[in-house]
Amino acid sequence: MFAVGKKIGSGVEQIVYEHFLHIVKTEKPARVLERFRSLFIEGVSYVDTRIWTTIETLAFEKTAEQNFPLVINRCCYILVNYWQMQPAGHAPVAGLVEMLSNLNDVRMTYSRVVRRLRQLLQIFLQSEDYIKLKRLNTVLNGNTARKNTIAEQPLGTLITRYPYLYAHTLVSEERTQENVETIKRVQRDLRSQQETNLSHYLTYQVRRSRIKAQLGRDAADNLPAVENPTLLSTKELGMAFGQFAGKAEGNASYQDLSRGFVSHLQMQPIVKTFKGDLYDYIVSGVDLSYGKRSFNDRLYKTIYSISPDRDYQRLDEIALLRTCTHVLNHLVVESPSNPQHFVFMDMISNLGSVFTTGLLLKIVLICQKVKPLLESRLSILFNHYEASQCKGVPWLVKSLENWNVAGAIHFGKMDASSLQFLQSIGE
Repeated sequence: MFAVGKKIGSGVEQIVYEHFLHIVKTEKPARVLERFRSLFIEGVSYVDTRIWTTIETLAFEKTAEQNFPLVINRCCYILVNYWQMQPAGHAPVAGLVEMLSNLNDVRMTYSRVVRRLRQLLQIFLQSEDYIKLKRLNTVLNGNTARKNTIAEQPLGTLITRYPYLYAHTLVSEERTQENVETIKRVQRDLRSQQETNLSHYLTYQVRRSRIKAQLGRDAADNLPAVENPTLLSTKELGMAFGQFAGKAEGNASYQDLSRGFVSHLQMQPIVKTFKGDLYDYIVSGVDLSYGKRSFNDRLYKTIYSISPDRDYQRLDEIALLRTCTHVLNHLVVESPSNPQHFVFMDMISNLGSVFTTGLLLKIVLICQKVKPLLESRLSILFNHYEASQCKGVPWLVKSLENWNVAGAIHFGKMDASSLQFLQSIGE
C-alpha cells in the first residue's frame, strides 16, 4: 500500500534535489520559501548559478512537460517531509501551498526561460499531485471549523479525520521516498490520536453509565464531560460501538461470524461451494424485505459471475481475494473511471450506515488483504464528492466516520473490553 517508487533522484535533477535537501536543513523556512519562489516562480536572480543552469536545462528537455512537474513535486515533498518533523514545521507547509495557489501577483516577463517555467508550473498546478499536496496541507494544518459549522464546509476539509484514506488520496503517483515517509508518519500519528480519543470517550461513557446506575442521573451529569471525537451523534456512536464490538447478529459478534466462516474455509471447498457460502454469510443479517426486493438477487448474480470457468477448482488465497474484491466493488464502487455507487447508497438508505459498514466489515474480516481495497473504494467516493458541502452528502460522512470506529475496534490498538456497558449511551 505504501510502496516507495523512485529514490532521491537520478540524472541531472539529482543536483536540484540535493540542493533542496541541503537548504531545508540549514536555512530558516522563510528563506527556503524565498528560494523556491525565486527558482520556480520568479525565475530570476537565483543565487546559485549551478542550480539555475540545471533548472533551465530541465525546462527545455523534450520530455519537460511530463517530467518537470514531477521535479517541482519532488522538491515540494523534500521540504514538507523535513518541515513536518519539526515542532513548528506545519506553518511553512501552508506557506508553500499558499504561495503556489496565489500566482496572480507574479510580475509579467519577456524572458523565454521564465515563460517556460511558468508554463510548466501551471501543468503542475493542474495535476493530481498538486491536489494531493493541498490535501496534505489540510491534514497537517487541520480543519479549525467547529462541529456545528462543518455542514457548510466542503467534504475535502474533513480529510484530516480519515487516516485510512491517506494512502489513496495523499500519496503522489511517483511514490517518492519523501512523499511516502511523510504520509506514513502523519497517518500513524493521527490514527493513534484518534484511537486515544475514542478510548477516552468510551471510558467516560462507561464511567457515566456506572455512576448513573449506582447514584442516579444527576451524579452522572456532574462527571467532567469528554467530547465525542466523531461526527456521529452520541446515539449513533453508541450504535456503532454496539454493532462493531457487540452482538451483531443474534448472539454472535462479527468476530464470531468471521471465525466460523474462516474455520469452514480450512476444509478447502471448491470455488463454487465457497461462492454459495459467501452469499449466505453476507445476506444472513440483511433485512428480509429489503433483501427480497433486489439486493439479494443482484449480489447472487455478481458472486456467481466471478470467473465461472474456475468454479470447480479448489479454493485458494487468490480465489478468495479475487471474489471478495469483486464483491466490494459491487457493494461500494468499482473504479474512479466508473464511480457509480447506487448499491452503496441504496444500502445506506434502507439499512443505515452502521449496518452497511458492518456488512463491509464482515467481508474484510474473512479476507483482511481486501482492507486496503475497501479503503481505496471509499477514497474514490471521497474524491468524487470532495468539493460538495458536507450537508449534501451526510450519508458519506457517516459512512466514513463509522469505518473509523470499526477500524479502531478491529484493526487498531483500542481496548474495547468495556463495550458491554454502552447500551445506556444516548439515554
